[in-house]
Amino acid sequence: MKRLPIMLKLEGKTAAVVGAGKVAARHIPKLLSAGIKEVMVYSPSLDQSLAGYHDHSQIIWIKGEISERHSFDTDLLLLTSTNHELHQRLLEQRKPGQLIYLADDPVASDIHFPITITRGELSVALSTNGSSPTYAKQLKEKIEECLTDEIEGDLIFLDKVRRQVQEAVSEPSQRKQLLRQATSEKVLRNKDRDTLMKQMIDDVIH
Repeated sequence: MKRLPIMLKLEGKTAAVVGAGKVAARHIPKLLSAGIKEVMVYSPSLDQSLAGYHDHSQIIWIKGEISERHSFDTDLLLLTSTNHELHQRLLEQRKPGQLIYLADDPVASDIHFPITITRGELSVALSTNGSSPTYAKQLKEKIEECLTDEIEGDLIFLDKVRRQVQEAVSEPSQRKQLLRQATSEKVLRNKDRDTLMKQMIDDVIH
């Protein structure tokens, strides 16, 4: 099962979720944290962990059952109920270009939700393509042990440097050199790295 790991920009996008149990409760917060515009949830009941999102109007809950003839105009469609036959009928009626996730059919799904490690602006996604979720979790633990507490601060610093370099330096090769130098241990571990980097930029300009 070949998959291309990509990062999706969900701002302004919409999603429909069929089912509101534990699977939906795992994935809906991910959609919201990514800035998705609207999440509509179709289900007779709502998992307790999702109630707060509904109370604060972060999701729209359409209470009740849906028919096999129902169709959705949303950008994403997540089928997370326990009704496999319903999922297959809804899959057949998908809209062109609509990305679909089936909790009970990974092969037919367009998207998957990998194990994710987040440290500030750093995101690490991990997937074994369904071979062994348990092994994936073990790998996650090993990777987390390698991630230091300095990462978040380093990325904030590097983002600031990138903007400074883009504003001050016009030559592409000089920009590339400065940004590469900024990621060196010599700069990152310097106690006054802001001043050091400013001096390096000034040296290039003058």
